[in-house]
Amino acid sequence: MLDFFRKYQRYLFFVITVMVISSFIFFGTFSTYGGDVEKPDKSIGQMIDGQSMMLSEVQKVARFIATDRQDSMLGRGMPPNFCNDGVIRIDFLRDGLALPIVTEYFDFLKADFDSRLDKAKRYKPYEHPEAPFLSAQGIWDRLIPDLTQEMRSLQAEERANLDVFSHLEKLYLYQSRLQPEMLRQILIHQHRQYPWLTIDQRLSYEDLALFGFHSASDWFGRNFVDLVAEFILNGAAAAEEKGYRVTLQEAKGDLIHHFQETMAQLAASKAKPEISFHAHLRMLGFDEKSASEVWRKVLLFRRYFHDVGEAAFVDKLPYKDFAGFARETAIVQAYRFPIAPSSAQDWAELQFYIQAVSGGKEWPKSILSLEEIEKKVPELVQKTVKAKVAEVSKKQIGLRASIKQVWDWEVADQNWEQIRKTFSLPQKQTRDERFKALDESGKRAEIDAWARGRLVDENPAWVQEALAGAELKEKTWRVMGDLEPTLQSEGIYCRIEDLEVVQKKHILTFHEAKEVLAKLVPQAEGTFDKEKTVLAKAGKEALAALQKDPKDPRWIQNGSDPILDQFKLCLTTEEILRSSKEDWMKEQAFVMLPEIWSPVHITDQGEVVFFFLQEKKTHSAPILEQLVFGKETLSADAKLYAAENLLKTIVQKHAIVIPTQKEDE
Repeated sequence: MLDFFRKYQRYLFFVITVMVISSFIFFGTFSTYGGDVEKPDKSIGQMIDGQSMMLSEVQKVARFIATDRQDSMLGRGMPPNFCNDGVIRIDFLRDGLALPIVTEYFDFLKADFDSRLDKAKRYKPYEHPEAPFLSAQGIWDRLIPDLTQEMRSLQAEERANLDVFSHLEKLYLYQSRLQPEMLRQILIHQHRQYPWLTIDQRLSYEDLALFGFHSASDWFGRNFVDLVAEFILNGAAAAEEKGYRVTLQEAKGDLIHHFQETMAQLAASKAKPEISFHAHLRMLGFDEKSASEVWRKVLLFRRYFHDVGEAAFVDKLPYKDFAGFARETAIVQAYRFPIAPSSAQDWAELQFYIQAVSGGKEWPKSILSLEEIEKKVPELVQKTVKAKVAEVSKKQIGLRASIKQVWDWEVADQNWEQIRKTFSLPQKQTRDERFKALDESGKRAEIDAWARGRLVDENPAWVQEALAGAELKEKTWRVMGDLEPTLQSEGIYCRIEDLEVVQKKHILTFHEAKEVLAKLVPQAEGTFDKEKTVLAKAGKEALAALQKDPKDPRWIQNGSDPILDQFKLCLTTEEILRSSKEDWMKEQAFVMLPEIWSPVHITDQGEVVFFFLQEKKTHSAPILEQLVFGKETLSADAKLYAAENLLKTIVQKHAIVIPTQKEDE
């Protein structure tokens, strides 16, 4: 099901967007022409160039950048701005310019972050009341796994600090990857896969946004957006002092370009709304002139910071020699054992396995027969079977019971004593008293799940009906020796059809036997000396033999016997760049002469490896391709440095005023 949404999420995004836009067109336009009396403007301070900072100008910039075209599915609150390609989202949050600003003015923002932290701590993601597996949490875990960890880290914070801002910043960017309305459509689609579930009406109206936050103001507070707006205005003033110029016509053209770009995407998905550039601006509360004036300031700010970033990496010529050096390559023949134990337990299991399959304690040169191994350790000899299998979990079957059935079962005389002892509840005589005790226990969900399991035990017909309707899927698994090929798993019921043996009894390799060995070998304690293991000894023996005969069949895999091959070396040809990630092989290869063998090396992961240096060579590659990463890194650092310097000037000249208005204004 999730594959379906991954494939078509772009189209769903635009379809939902059209619905959202439609809800704003009338109300946005109505608000623009509502005849509100414009409040008198006033100066709230001075910018770094000495000009007055007017309240109306700050408010216009703040309103225009508060949402962008990635907020296309807000559904509530402020309308999306298709002319804004992401000023706050990209220039300040993604590129890191927000952090020094927030750090400097944190005392003014702390109250806003405190209120958002409090709301985050009280937040509970959507979950179906009868089917906890049908939840927003489950969707996030599959599509954006980092979101859950970030949300928990935020909720673990005790009070507002810079870490709280960092968590909010990341979560805001994560939500743009899975908008609330998209999440709603996924949940509705999931709901339809379980027709026996009671329809949860909340899905049609509940706000599914993370913490209920949509716009930048929701996430970080109005003061934060005003702060960014004032920083942009001061950045634009600094740009003009340095000779940068942007005309209103240029700004208008850039706005139209962004708008048309978004409309083209909507048209490609056959979901283009009937809205013009001017109508969209009216929806936002702007006309062409006022929007262009705002965007002119943004472009001045951007061009200044863009040029700072580009200037950090201009001349490519000094780096040509460096690129030639960095592109030097060593061609090696690498030899590795496929078995690489890295812990005391791994070594204990390997020693047990070696003795079981070879009858000795040294590195195996031959293997016992299947019959001998089966007699000694039957768990290491298994067959592989294939069948069509229908599986249904006990938990899933239990959801068939209605809430009323579950609660009636729990307060019944014959069941109450079991529940009371299992969950340490007080003795109660009447059904009402028992029901109240369950509600006050704080374990209601856990008890309900347990009761559903007991109802399944009492109704075997439910299991048969569920299995009869379950889909058959082909499954392959291993069975020990001559045992019956059944599937046994706690809490899972199975129906098996068309069973066949696809591989007769065979010896498991060490990797295949890991699960078996974990049960057979006692837990090892302490550490081990990896240099003194039989594997390390085998590596030295192999190196000595291959120096005499590089194709020695005693040490090189040939594919004829998978059990014996696991104790032989894998041979691969590898290219190692001088500029590649540091490791022992790179360090060794570039201090050796060609046609020399390296010593045996044992990695931290337990891998025994050595190599033969075949040759060294250089490549002539375009310098710009080699320096892209360096350019991006230096550019980001340069922008941050410029932002910090501009911020120092702003602070010295008191060129930012927060808050811009008193509460009673």
